[in-house]
Amino acid sequence: MQADPAKTRPASSERVTMIGDAAIEVLATKGSRGLTHRAVDLHLSWPEGTTSRYYRTRDALLTAVVQRLIEVEVSDIDAWRGATETDGPITRRRIARVLANALRHWVRGRTRQLARYELSLEGLRRPAVHDALIAGRKQLNGIVARALEADGFPAPEAQATLLVSAIDGLCHDYLLHPEIAVDARDVEDMLMRWLDAEHGAPGQGAVPSPGAK
Repeated sequence: MQADPAKTRPASSERVTMIGDAAIEVLATKGSRGLTHRAVDLHLSWPEGTTSRYYRTRDALLTAVVQRLIEVEVSDIDAWRGATETDGPITRRRIARVLANALRHWVRGRTRQLARYELSLEGLRRPAVHDALIAGRKQLNGIVARALEADGFPAPEAQATLLVSAIDGLCHDYLLHPEIAVDARDVEDMLMRWLDAEHGAPGQGAVPSPGAK
């Protein structure tokens, strides 16, 4: 007795997720130029032409990758929110620990981050890709800004933007230039010292000069 194809074939929504995940893998391993419908089909061991039935153009496929990346990022955002907005006082040590843990999570998700870097370059030429990535980043900045505001920081939005940019830059170094990256064990304490200095900083939260005591 033959299996019913309708029961063995993944549902449409499941296939969309599979295409998004496979495209992220292809982006991370082959770069933006290597992302084609055929490459996704090969990665999934699907008959050639399967992916193109869901996304007819390369622009549509790129948009699907961004959407899938954002879906996964939303789970990270929810984790950040849960770590910073649960019951109990928000302290600078708690903020530093959440950011250090977020960095470790990003580095462990190497494939996803490399795909994001490729998409960031694509975003220079494709406004829709750029806008989608920025929307996710603004959510992260907002979560950190609310935590800083709750702890009495003088310029939480600007300071949150700087903090998230710093974490993103550290992630970039760990993945692409590990030989110049700071010791991961030092990150939380370094963040703590910066937060302590910034907590009483006037104006827009200028970073203390390297020689400041």
